Amino acid sequence: MPAFRRVEPQHAGPQALGILVPPGARTVVVLRPRSLDWDLLPATWSGDPARAPAFRDFGRDEAAQLARRLQQALEDAAARGVNPVETLGDAQERAFQVWVRAADFFWIPCRKTPAQHYQPLLFADRAAAQQAGEVLARIVWPAADAGQEYYFNTQQFVATS
Repeated sequence: MPAFRRVEPQHAGPQALGILVPPGARTVVVLRPRSLDWDLLPATWSGDPARAPAFRDFGRDEAAQLARRLQQALEDAAARGVNPVETLGDAQERAFQVWVRAADFFWIPCRKTPAQHYQPLLFADRAAAQQAGEVLARIVWPAADAGQEYYFNTQQFVATS
C-alpha cells in the first residue's frame, strides 16, 4: 500500500487529508486534515524573523496547479523520508508555530473559526508546538505503506474565511 491513497471526498474518512480549492476568480488552497481543528494555508516568508509570513491567494487555474503540486510534494517527502513539518519559535521564545514546507510555500496551521478570518495558530511553549507538529506529521508525512487518505475538493465544502 502506498503512503497516500486518493479517495473521493464523499468517501473520505475522518482521518483524511483534504486539498481544497474554493470557488472564485481569486482563491486560496486549503490543506485540511479532517481530524484536526486546523486548516493550513499557503504563505511566503523571506526568512527575516522581524517580518511575519504573508498568506497567499491565487487565480483559479494557478490554485488548481498548486493543489496538484502540493499533493505531489507530500508524496515525494514520504517517499524520500524527509519530514516537511517544522517547528519554530520567535526570537524571544514566547510564541511558537508549526508549518509544513511543501510546493514552494509554508503551509501555516490556522484554527477553523466560522465567520472569522484565518489567523496563524500560535503555541505558548516549544513542547506544545512540537506535540502539534508530531500529530500533523502523522497525517502529511505518513509511513511509506500507510495508505493515508487524501482527496481534492473544488466543489463542496464548508469554507472558513
